[in-house]
Amino acid sequence: MPSIAAHMTNLIFRLMPQDKEGEVHDYVAERERNAKRKVPKLPKGLKLEEFDLNGFPADRFTKEGDDKGLIFYIHGGGFTTGSARERRMLTYHAVDHYGYDCISINYRLAPENKWPSQIEDCYEAYEKVLEMGYHPEDIVFMGESAGGTLVLSLALLCKERKLPQPKAIIAFSPATDQYRDLPSHTRNIGTDYMLGNAVAKGLCDVLFAGDFDRERLKDPLLSPYYGDYAGLPPIFLSASSSETLYDDTMILYDKLKTERHETEIDIRNGVCHAYQIMPYMPEARKTLDKAFAFVNKIKKEGENRL
Repeated sequence: MPSIAAHMTNLIFRLMPQDKEGEVHDYVAERERNAKRKVPKLPKGLKLEEFDLNGFPADRFTKEGDDKGLIFYIHGGGFTTGSARERRMLTYHAVDHYGYDCISINYRLAPENKWPSQIEDCYEAYEKVLEMGYHPEDIVFMGESAGGTLVLSLALLCKERKLPQPKAIIAFSPATDQYRDLPSHTRNIGTDYMLGNAVAKGLCDVLFAGDFDRERLKDPLLSPYYGDYAGLPPIFLSASSSETLYDDTMILYDKLKTERHETEIDIRNGVCHAYQIMPYMPEARKTLDKAFAFVNKIKKEGENRL
């Protein structure tokens, strides 16, 4: 049974105004509305530094006594909106409760910036973080929705370009297969009050300009399901059974299990897409607890092998 907080959040998204049929979405106006939302108060004991990272504003959160490593956070928003600032509810909570510092990044957004601008910006931001002196074995890639896709894609790109892998990956509600129309993309339209039919429509017009070859969507950087995960770190996945991207999480989890890749999954029922970024929901807190227990177990097992 979903919590009261989950029910209320679903209701809020259900009542939000939607674009009319045939209306061109105004992404700039959406970003401006989102930027005006009040950010949560910085918890006592946390320090926030807003700094320039590779030409983009980034957030760095630290807390005295944190000694478990660094979260490298990539925000979601359908590759078209979102920001590090808008994810502070989650990043505050993570730093305050799990012993990790955090750097939360920004990247160029579509449709003004076509693919692969987004993944290239994330890659360059990770390079800069390594140059700052952070050790890859202490870094956890973490992101939700499009950010969940990007943390998987980033690890695959790091493998391709021989940049060190992080300790672990936490991917919340990622889009893992943009090539196929998976059953949940349409089956869950009526229960996914945040995304609705957005996944069924696809992102081709948003991410790409001019003529488009659909086969390009099999590129593992766009659809991480098609990637080779040998040599990548352990991966924690999570999604809602009610969201349109549910099958994206399940097919990747099944692939990783078949390949004997270290992975764990957490599925919640009746909660919205990307619920994990809203820790006022008990479901989100439980998923976050599981995610960091998974990551901390990796570190403990690694220490035992030394």
